[in-house]
Amino acid sequence: MTTQPVGQRRTYLIGKARPNAIVGKNRETGEIVLIVVGAALGMLCGLAIPYLPLRILGLITCPLLAFAAVFLPYRHRTFYRWFEINRSYRRTLRNSATYRSGAIEAGTRLDGREIEVGPPPGIGRVTWLTAPFGPDEIAVLLHLDRRTATAVIEIEGPGVGLRDSEDQEALVERFGTLLKHVANGDGFVTRLQMLARTLPADPDAHAKDVAQRGADDAPGWLKSSYDQLQSMVSTSSEQHRAYLVACMHYTRELAAEAAAMSRATGHTRDEGLAIVMARELNDICARLAEADIRVRQPLGQARLASLLHSMYDPDHPIDHIQAMSRRNAWPAELDATEPTFLQAKTRESATRAPWCHATAWVKEWPLTPVGVNFLAPLLVHTPDVIRTVAVTMDLEPTDVAIERMLTEKTNDDAEASRAAKMNRVVDPRDIAHHSRVDQRGEDLAAGAAGVNLVGYITVSARSPEALARDKRTIRASAGKSYLKLEWCDREHHRAFVNTLPFATGIRR
Repeated sequence: MTTQPVGQRRTYLIGKARPNAIVGKNRETGEIVLIVVGAALGMLCGLAIPYLPLRILGLITCPLLAFAAVFLPYRHRTFYRWFEINRSYRRTLRNSATYRSGAIEAGTRLDGREIEVGPPPGIGRVTWLTAPFGPDEIAVLLHLDRRTATAVIEIEGPGVGLRDSEDQEALVERFGTLLKHVANGDGFVTRLQMLARTLPADPDAHAKDVAQRGADDAPGWLKSSYDQLQSMVSTSSEQHRAYLVACMHYTRELAAEAAAMSRATGHTRDEGLAIVMARELNDICARLAEADIRVRQPLGQARLASLLHSMYDPDHPIDHIQAMSRRNAWPAELDATEPTFLQAKTRESATRAPWCHATAWVKEWPLTPVGVNFLAPLLVHTPDVIRTVAVTMDLEPTDVAIERMLTEKTNDDAEASRAAKMNRVVDPRDIAHHSRVDQRGEDLAAGAAGVNLVGYITVSARSPEALARDKRTIRASAGKSYLKLEWCDREHHRAFVNTLPFATGIRR
């Protein structure tokens, strides 16, 4: 008897986020500026104050306060980071902490066009367009404040968890080919966003369907056997919806292409931009088919409005698109005054109580090798929690990513050489980071695209108490996926937008 050797499953390293600064290591530019200003004020005190005790006090106090604001931990962050959050939160409370939709009083023009209604705070100015997409049409949103254009398609994943390890790795390789094609191609799509929406489903839907369509003349033993089988099945059910968002940044080349397209088709320049987006999505859909990811449908204006509406009110069925228009996408009321959650209510809500939403960002991705299906505890194995998981990927051409990797490796090698000359103890975390950089360099040399990613998770519940319970559940599930979360307190109205199909939440 012989046994076949089992091949080791491939693991993946994501790495730790490292902010880029003009000077310094792992410090943002604003933090460096604050430290320099504190040192300058200390030197100014040393030159301007004539009394020696006050001079010494000024020399020590100003730099010490600057260092404390940047480095001293305070409520899981620092004083420097909390300052801007508290300032913007107070400004929001003064100006636009509450929102009420004017869709009822807006009215309709004589030619049938609806009068636009402004979006809630945090969304920004949005222009809705449509473009033909095969036999259907697709909605294209122009985000004027961000200078981007987005479009959404609903996809159906290949069911990674139901396949063996070889098929899982093959699927990941095909998706990597998709990212490489989008990043290194001649197209204008520079960012992709994956949305995973989990909602409760009716546990008695199958029983109702059997009662409606079942044969009345079926044998009694068959009916009783099937009823017994239904009683043995779990009564908790969920529906999982997945969406892919494509994003184009408005550049001079894109403007020229949109102008050429508008002249060729006789449309306006904005409509030409929408046609360019539809063309880019056609190419992406062809690559998705190669990656065994099926495209269910493009989202036109009605379907996109229904999706946005269900994000604020999970009671609204996503597939209910009757009378859904662009101005009905937003909630009837929104309240951002609570620091720990966001409240939203629609006119067709089942109760008068608003829905409560809380958003967290992925503070730390797995720093240890993980498998393909490492997000399964968060996406699938957390029942009875209404949630939206958004992962936004900013794509870079391979050449740009290799240059950035070489710069980072040069800085790391210089730091290691300097530490060796000073006889410092080698930090094992630095060794692990060097190995991750080397692995990234090998992948980039093989043709992979550079990807900067950020993740957000929104949890929805009927009451603040239920929301607090679901937040603890999600934090535990994220821990099983080797993720660290941080709730975006005092800025939930802005963080909630990052889990909408707008491909936001990451800086270029």
